[in-house]
Amino acid sequence: MSKDIAMIEILGKILSRLVNVALFIIITILALVFLRENVEMNLALIALIAMIIGIVGTLAVRYLFKLLQWIGGVFSRRRQPPPAS
Repeated sequence: MSKDIAMIEILGKILSRLVNVALFIIITILALVFLRENVEMNLALIALIAMIIGIVGTLAVRYLFKLLQWIGGVFSRRRQPPPAS
């Protein structure tokens, strides 16, 4: 039974990292397209700024989800009846 739990945890970590990479790529591409259309700079500098925006955006989304999970945990604990003595 513990091997199954360990395998699920490993798969969860791998999937979490893949989602983070996909989120980084999507945010970076969107930032690159937006900056390229609206800013007249060197393309390499625009790409560098877009990558920084992708990193910061990925971290922001991850912490937003953690905050929502924490808020959900706070409200779900209030609804539970007190333990019987």
